[in-house]
Amino acid sequence: MTESTSPQQPLPTWDQVVVLRDFIHARTYAAAVPTIRLNGEPPHAPGSSLARVAEVNGALYEVTSHLCRRLYAELATGRPGPIADVSWAALASIAEAWRDDPELPGWMSELLVTPH
Repeated sequence: MTESTSPQQPLPTWDQVVVLRDFIHARTYAAAVPTIRLNGEPPHAPGSSLARVAEVNGALYEVTSHLCRRLYAELATGRPGPIADVSWAALASIAEAWRDDPELPGWMSELLVTPH
């Protein structure tokens, strides 16, 4: 874990962010599999369940990527501040959905047990 300039819980290391990002992206992709269209297939009907699932998965992927980019930028400064703290808190809240997943990194499971 990395020290933050704020009094909140310690920040993850760069490598831990990569591992968590890859975990969330893998879960996002797995959930999106039913929405993947093969070449030549028509688009999902606007407003259909499959179209909405695809939109939500795309949004979660983008939000996770954005939060990780912000966190990487903060960690790279050597003195991460409040942006790092809120980015990390948001990523942890996303990971909360997989609290009981056996593939969730062990260090992340330990963090989720601690009340926020």
